[in-house]
Amino acid sequence: QAADWPKPRSQFGDAFLRRWVPGAGLTAMMFRGRALRSALQQSRLRRGGFGSPRDHEPHWIENWNKDHRAGKDSLDWFFRAFNSTGIYEVFLKSSPRFYGFMICGGMVGGYYWSRSWDHMWDYINQGKLYRHNPYVYPPADEDE
Repeated sequence: QAADWPKPRSQFGDAFLRRWVPGAGLTAMMFRGRALRSALQQSRLRRGGFGSPRDHEPHWIENWNKDHRAGKDSLDWFFRAFNSTGIYEVFLKSSPRFYGFMICGGMVGGYYWSRSWDHMWDYINQGKLYRHNPYVYPPADEDE
């Protein structure tokens, strides 16, 4: 079986490696091992380094990600409604648009939050506030 696997060669020759490079003979023997051959044959070429879009997650994470929760959650109706609006694709997918959405949404939301509490205050205190009871000037005397 070892004959069908090519022996590692170097530009200096095996004798040079065995004499001057510590562990070179051990490395050559390791390449002949069945476990290492099978590991090298089964490994797949990855085109992209750490963090690149082509970098793969570990298998257990890829299998976990394959398990979709569609139709299983009690809030599935909400997730379907939210996904149908397209808010995530338009506003939340990229960082600059997300920050802009948060700032503008906070300003608009804060304004209307304040206005809603003002209306609630007016409704509860109807007739008790100064602006609800305008001053009525007494009729002018006709003597003047």
